[in-house]
Amino acid sequence: MSNNCENLYKVCRVSAGLTQEQAAELLAIAPQTLSDYERDQARVPDDTVAKMAETYNAPLIAYYYLRRFSPLGKYLPDLQEPQTHGDMAFQAIIARDELGPAVDCIKRLVADGAIDSDEQRQFSECITALWRVYGKILLVVAYVERIGEKSKEPCK
Repeated sequence: MSNNCENLYKVCRVSAGLTQEQAAELLAIAPQTLSDYERDQARVPDDTVAKMAETYNAPLIAYYYLRRFSPLGKYLPDLQEPQTHGDMAFQAIIARDELGPAVDCIKRLVADGAIDSDEQRQFSECITALWRVYGKILLVVAYVERIGEKSKEPCK
């Protein structure tokens, strides 16, 4: 989860405007335990990840956690995290370009009020495309939030 000395749990906590002590109290864990999570010294339990996602208003924590630790993560769309401003802009452009055709496809397939067996495969492909777009948008947002935090607090 670390990225250039940034830890997703820490970035989300700081973005929520919480100190480690405040967050630990809200999460019902010891501050040292939260510190261990934020330094990748301990694996975060499922229930704590769920509390973090809620407390920090950061559902992306749950996505990364599931992709990394859950056997169900393989069913989530693959995402490529932007590493530069150019990557981020490119992800946004690809998302925009993929969204229109996917929406048009779905509108066409459901126009008659039903999806017949001949249309089912195409409908599934359209939904898969929407998941890819959703993933790209999540990454763009996460990148923008991360660079905002980097400009506020240098790595130590």
